Amino acid sequence: KLRGSSTRRVCSCCPVRPMGHVVSKYRPVRHGTRSPSEERSNASETEDDSATRHFKPPEVSAITALTWNVAAVNNNPFEYWITYKDPQYLDLMQGVEQFLEDPGDEDVAISEVFTQSMFEELRALLAAEGMSCLDELEERFWRGGELHLAKRRIITEFIKDGSFGDKRLISMPDRITNTINVVTRQESEYRPPAACRPSVINNYVGDLSTKEVWWERWKVFMFQDGLTVRTRDGTDIRRPVQMLQTIPRDKYPAVTAEEEQSSIPLQMLCLAIFDAVIVHFMNKLSPNCSWLVVKRNICDRLYCRKQQLTVEILAKRYEAVQIMCLQEVAAIFRDAFQNSDLCETHALATPSKLDSNRDQNSVIVLRRDAFIVDEINEVTSQICEYLPPDIKMADGDLFAIEVHTQSGLPLIIVSFHGDTNGLLTMPVVKATHTASQAFWKSHVVVLCLDANVYDGANGKNLKGKKPFAEFLSESHEMGFTTCWGDDPNVSAIRTTCSARTSLQPQLNKAVRMQDRRSKSDMNPKDIILFYKHQLRIVSERDMGPGRQANPLKDNTGKLRYKEETVFPMLDFPSDHGILAAAMQVVS
Repeated sequence: KLRGSSTRRVCSCCPVRPMGHVVSKYRPVRHGTRSPSEERSNASETEDDSATRHFKPPEVSAITALTWNVAAVNNNPFEYWITYKDPQYLDLMQGVEQFLEDPGDEDVAISEVFTQSMFEELRALLAAEGMSCLDELEERFWRGGELHLAKRRIITEFIKDGSFGDKRLISMPDRITNTINVVTRQESEYRPPAACRPSVINNYVGDLSTKEVWWERWKVFMFQDGLTVRTRDGTDIRRPVQMLQTIPRDKYPAVTAEEEQSSIPLQMLCLAIFDAVIVHFMNKLSPNCSWLVVKRNICDRLYCRKQQLTVEILAKRYEAVQIMCLQEVAAIFRDAFQNSDLCETHALATPSKLDSNRDQNSVIVLRRDAFIVDEINEVTSQICEYLPPDIKMADGDLFAIEVHTQSGLPLIIVSFHGDTNGLLTMPVVKATHTASQAFWKSHVVVLCLDANVYDGANGKNLKGKKPFAEFLSESHEMGFTTCWGDDPNVSAIRTTCSARTSLQPQLNKAVRMQDRRSKSDMNPKDIILFYKHQLRIVSERDMGPGRQANPLKDNTGKLRYKEETVFPMLDFPSDHGILAAAMQVVS
């Protein structure tokens, strides 16, 4: 990892190249000598031989690149619809949907699920923490007052009551305690697994078969478990209850003065009720606890084995690709990379300023026989100098390097993760363009973007999101083109297809099971940009026989894209597809 000056390392295997070094020998990238494992037949492949499908470089000299946001959606394995053929999964999710829509007689009072005795236990634990306003908690929020939680119905008056979302009384403490990244108490490179609150809506895989066993574990986790976490000043041992923060009324005006005064005890109460209610109805819907098996299978594939699956796809299917730009990469990815075959053929470069809080960073993986990987110069800061002053870029979202091919061709490679609405993407593209004109006129520029831009066709109301057509037009003005050309068919270049289920806090965003494809987030979010006067896409003829399409989309990990299929899938642990392309240098 690069720390401080530009003479240190960008990763364990990539020392930084001093700035100002320019090589005058300009030739297209050659793929060089290939190992026996890379010698592949050029015979045509069919759908049936997906086990052996892999990215084949073109017959002509070319630069090959891919971009992939590797992050799963979030810590809740049930939040988004996934492609999972187990009928138990579909039955469970449909059951949840129907129960929330029409709970009938099961819509009982909260006090029948989170009982008075449980409330009294919680109050005693809060008192032991020295918290005040506990009388108010009981009289104004539990037994009476506007909230009067004890008498509210669990579904229609609590789970589906949007005012709790406006006040952040559930989402705020859930965000803080849902999944807590921990570190070793003694400084080491080992990354312990994250600590998960006993809950349905995270990757906790302990026993939740009864409300009673959940409650015992929940109290221990929230009030007793000392977790070693990284802070601005180093590390500290904290219990989850100590991590909660007051919800300020000036930021969330729906919060009343009384709720602000009792904020932390009230958050604890609402979170406990929320978890209890979900455990309660999951076990009602699945009395044999088969839902726990379904959850464990999803967690194993999309959480526990996520990094391994990600690296396996890259190593087995895309080992010939020279440039791999990845976004939203967790720190633990490095361990999986170093223990894989990919480490033998490629080098991993990481940004100097890593995002340790969100633990999601853009990185670049380079093929060793194509680039001088011992000399890489990070140029992120030069691009950031040209961003508008009001643009606040999170650490790790933007990573840019200068690197030379083995034949001497200088490149600027950018890996970028855009904000949810795609509003930061164009400022980054413009800043890259300006910096290139100032510093790197002789360099080939390749931008691999999780652009988060949206298809605005058919009069779609994008509500403040960046339209793809607008992004395309502004890119053309700077001389950029996409790997799909100047005027692509948007419906053919989409790289996402995701939709929320009903098993998550924001029910207003839930999509019914029968609509999970038609109403999913299908957009052309992932894009490779380059200057039209520098590169062009390798033609089908020049790719050679038996090659994959160019460009290529993939949401299966097998060089195939299943249109209108929701993902992640159990064998493809991301909600973004892979986009790969082969490009020739324009003479």
